[in-house]
Amino acid sequence: MNKSSLRLLGVSMLGVCLAGVPAAIAGPIIQNSPSGTTTYFAPPGTPATTGALPSADVAKDEATAAPSPTTPAPATPAAEAPAQPAPSTAAVTPPASEPPQPAPDVSQTPAAPAPETTPATATPTDTATEPKPEAMPTVAAPVAPPVSPVVAAARTALADKSLGGRNNVAEDLAAARDFYNTRTEPLWVFDGAYTRKAKAVISTLKSADDWGLEPADFPVPELIVGASPDAQGVADAQLTLSALKYARFARGGRLDPVALSNILDMKPPVKDAKNVINELASVAEPDAYLRGLNPKHEGFERLRQALLKARGPKQEEEAVDPALLVKLPQGKLLKPGAQDDQVVLLRQRLKVPASSPADESVYDDNLVDAVRSFQQDNGLKADGIVGNRVRAALNKAGEPKVANPKRQLDRLIANMERWRWLPVDLGPLYVMNNIPEFSSEIWKGNSQELKQRMIVGQPSWPTPVMSAKMQFVIFRPSWGMPDGIKAKELMPRLKSASGGSGFGFFDQLFGGGSSGGARVLQAYKLQVYYRGQPVDPDSVNWSTADIRQYSFTQPPGPDNPLGLVKFRFPNRHDVYMHDTPERGLFNQSNRALSHGCLRVEEPRRTAEVLLAEDKGYSPEKVAQLWDSGASVTLSKEVPVYLVYFTASVDNDGRLQTFSDIYGHDDRIMSALRGRPVRYTAPEAVDPIEANEPMASNSSRNANTFSDAGSDSMMDAPPPSKKNTKKSASAKQKQQQSKSSGGTIQDALSNIFLN
Repeated sequence: MNKSSLRLLGVSMLGVCLAGVPAAIAGPIIQNSPSGTTTYFAPPGTPATTGALPSADVAKDEATAAPSPTTPAPATPAAEAPAQPAPSTAAVTPPASEPPQPAPDVSQTPAAPAPETTPATATPTDTATEPKPEAMPTVAAPVAPPVSPVVAAARTALADKSLGGRNNVAEDLAAARDFYNTRTEPLWVFDGAYTRKAKAVISTLKSADDWGLEPADFPVPELIVGASPDAQGVADAQLTLSALKYARFARGGRLDPVALSNILDMKPPVKDAKNVINELASVAEPDAYLRGLNPKHEGFERLRQALLKARGPKQEEEAVDPALLVKLPQGKLLKPGAQDDQVVLLRQRLKVPASSPADESVYDDNLVDAVRSFQQDNGLKADGIVGNRVRAALNKAGEPKVANPKRQLDRLIANMERWRWLPVDLGPLYVMNNIPEFSSEIWKGNSQELKQRMIVGQPSWPTPVMSAKMQFVIFRPSWGMPDGIKAKELMPRLKSASGGSGFGFFDQLFGGGSSGGARVLQAYKLQVYYRGQPVDPDSVNWSTADIRQYSFTQPPGPDNPLGLVKFRFPNRHDVYMHDTPERGLFNQSNRALSHGCLRVEEPRRTAEVLLAEDKGYSPEKVAQLWDSGASVTLSKEVPVYLVYFTASVDNDGRLQTFSDIYGHDDRIMSALRGRPVRYTAPEAVDPIEANEPMASNSSRNANTFSDAGSDSMMDAPPPSKKNTKKSASAKQKQQQSKSSGGTIQDALSNIFLN
């Protein structure tokens, strides 16, 4: 046995002996090592005078050491000593009266003698060597708290199958059941009464009409004093269900737009019921949380304020501008430069004074400019000529508007409901196309970058309400005729021209025979393909041919219905925004003229705004692309919202209303009152075929896509099957079709001109 082993044995025996020494020993125990290190051991029972061991650790050591005084000290084995030199510094610091040991004595201590400086009494600080299971018996197993009788009653109430159906959707019921099954205390009831949070939530539910909702949809049971636990549980569960329903309705879950119509293609951003109930239970103000689920868009809030104003006390009628009361009687046409007594009235109506009293009745340039401005603002032809139609428009502006309070409220509520269908975040850059207003807007954050006039689908070819992501800007596009337009509009003409009807219009004009088909396609500048190969239209018997097997394309050019650019956002309806060669149509007040797609008044400016944001392109760069035939893929998709707002509030706080051209307001209000009526609108492309827009047009180039509602060979509505007589409305539609610039007459003009 070497000296180190003897020295270790001596130290261990000394530790055992010290364990039995009475606390009366007065002086410290001193141990010297061969290396010169002196170790001091405080006498038993003496309070520690240094910071070598924290007091909490000392207490823990005493507690764990007391039950086993004869347990051998867990000395570090000699084999492990070289890997753990730290114990050489674990000795108790000498009293303050002793001179401190130099630092080199500690740091230069050899590893082998380390056990000499590790007395048994100091090792309890090494908690890693203590067996952990010895402490476990002192920790009692957790006991699950008892379930409150109120919660038990709530669970029973939620298990009732009669709660389902229209009053509570399955998702809300499932979320409430899961929530209460893991809960031991009620959410809204304490000591037999509603809590402060519950009362605040109840107040929000009862004032739901301030947000365009119906308070009756959110029942709140009364909780009388001394109510039984069962009654309290039912009340707690019902309040939870009502709060979940409010959260759902606030986000547009009151209706399923697609269930109402195939062209109301929106999915409201309803929040997950499980997240709602957990957040309701955790937030400090659950009432504010519920109200915050309503749309935060400025357009919604403006309508809400208009709703509150309409439901408030009767407002005083605004004073009428005296100029609006000036009436112009019917009379002859007033042209620029004319002199007439009515010019005096016209000056008063438009507030344009004459330069001198002698010119009071002269229709001068200043007055002509004012008339043109009025015509343009009211959708009239801006030619400066005053006829009876212009007089009627001038007189109508001063007529008192007959208000229908109920109708006005319904309009506001229907539009607020449609705001709920939009995403919470519209995006940093987005396009908002409002169908009833015939307007297109581009927004960057809260800044409106562009607002322009827009042409939308006719009532017989309505533009869908939907959202999609714009991906492509295509210059000088070709136009491929979609199947719906081929079948409904082109095929009857081809059959007639080919002799299918025996003696049709084209037969009379061109002498019938097979040559008529070619002349029809030439009139519309269409090229025909069969399985990707060009076809001579005169070689086809259009009376028996399946027109769906053929594709018809109009190449790029000034007469192309798509103009010089289109903005494509893929969607199942296959509609998009594009230019048009028919620029005069933007001056009409009613611009529901297309087959569903959206023609924009300023296509070049639209391209400049979008490509400047996405690519950093300058207007000069866009000018280079304008005639290039290039297709630009956007780096970041731009959200496009095709919305249907018949009411909005402008920046001056005035309520603006627009015609309900598709009748959506009445359908939505009927559904909100529990009487939904399904409306299937006509679409130019069959929904199944719309999923594969290139299926029937495989011969087109990469810049060409089918267009469900694009401007086809004519903009007149397809013939109605119900009305065969020429009514006044039919004549009016005929006039509209003549003004659209794409009728048969125009086609024939092209034949003769070319």
